[in-house]
Amino acid sequence: MSSFVYAITRIILTTPLTFFYRIKISGAENWPRKGPAVIASSHASNLDPCLVGIAFPGQIRWMAKAELWKVPGLGWLITKLGAFPVRRGESDREAVRRARELLKQGYIVGMFPEGTRQREGTLGEAQPGVGMLALEPGVAVVPVRIRGDERVMRGLKPGRPRITISVGKPVDLDMDGLSRGRAYREAGNRIMAAISKL
Repeated sequence: MSSFVYAITRIILTTPLTFFYRIKISGAENWPRKGPAVIASSHASNLDPCLVGIAFPGQIRWMAKAELWKVPGLGWLITKLGAFPVRRGESDREAVRRARELLKQGYIVGMFPEGTRQREGTLGEAQPGVGMLALEPGVAVVPVRIRGDERVMRGLKPGRPRITISVGKPVDLDMDGLSRGRAYREAGNRIMAAISKL
C-alpha cells in the first residue's frame, strides 16, 4: 500500500464525486477513529469503494473481487490503494487470512457483506466469511448504507442521483452461548440488520 497514492487518488476523486452526486454523509461521528475495525457497507454500484473512501477520513483496506486484478493497470492501482483480492462464490481462505492479518495489525478493513452488488438497491444476505472477521477479538464493525448508488448506471446510461451515505454505530456482536458456526451466521445477520436500519 502507498499512502502517497491513496492521498493523491482521494484528492482527485473527492471534488468531482461530491459535486456530481451531491453526496450527503450522516452519522459521520460513528466512523471508527482507529482499528482494528471493519466497515461493512451495502453495495449496489462499482463506485461504492470510492464513495465510502472519500467519505471516511482515514484509509481503508478494501476486500475487492479478484476479477479487478485482471484489468490492465487497475490491479496495480488498487494494490497501491491497499486493496486485496477475494474470489467470489467460493470459500477463499487466503482472503480471510489476509483480512485477519490486517485487523491484527490494527488496520480498518472495508468489505461488502453481501459479496456482490445488489443492483436494485435492496439488501441481500451476508456471506459466510463476514461473521468470521466480525468476531475477531477487539474488532468493531461499523455498518454503512449507501442510498442512490443503484441509479449511478441504468444499463449503458449514466445517471446523476443524489447519494446519501449513512454511518451507524458499531454492531452489538455479543455471541455468548452460541457455537462457533452459529455465532458466525448470527453475526452476519446482525450486521445486515444494522445496515437495513440506516
